[in-house]
Amino acid sequence: MWVDDNELPLMSADLVVVRREESEQLDWECVAVTVRTTPLPQSPCRLVMDDLFSDRQFHGEALVVRSDEQRHVFRGGGILGGITATDEFG
Repeated sequence: MWVDDNELPLMSADLVVVRREESEQLDWECVAVTVRTTPLPQSPCRLVMDDLFSDRQFHGEALVVRSDEQRHVFRGGGILGGITATDEFG
C-alpha cells in the first residue's frame, strides 16, 4: 500500500466496498495494520493498494480518519479505480 507515494509496510489490510441503491458512486474504506510507523495526519491522501491474490491494483482519493503507530483507517473520498462493472458488492 502506498499513501501519497510513501509505502506503508503492511501486516494486513481490508478493503471494504459497498454499492448503495440511493447512490451510483461506491462507498469504500480501507483498514490497514502495519509494522510500527509514524502516525499519519488526519488529512486527504491518495491511496494505491495492490491485491497480491488477484494481481489487481486499486487506487483513489481518501481521508485518513484515524491513525496510530500500527492501525490506520482510510475513508474513500471518490471513485475507487480498479473496480470493474462485473464486480459484486453487498
